[in-house]
Amino acid sequence: MSAVASTCCVICREFDGVRTPGQVHHVADGSNPRSSFMTICLCESHHVGHVGLHGMGPKKFCKLFRLPNEFYLLGLQNKYLAIDRGSR
Repeated sequence: MSAVASTCCVICREFDGVRTPGQVHHVADGSNPRSSFMTICLCESHHVGHVGLHGMGPKKFCKLFRLPNEFYLLGLQNKYLAIDRGSR
């Protein structure tokens, strides 16, 4: 979880090129169980704010950011984990 949080918000990094500290969000489908292996980092605004995943709901959030689905964010998270590991 700390490694995920250390990457900063994946939306801010991908779309604005900035590193905004964030919170860990569990990606899951509906009310299915949450897994610590399916987590991403989102800043407060993109997590629970009015333009956030919980604030808007997954469908509106994905439409706003032109994402195919919430699971796409896992790919972004892995991308930034790999980039950050390479820069050490």
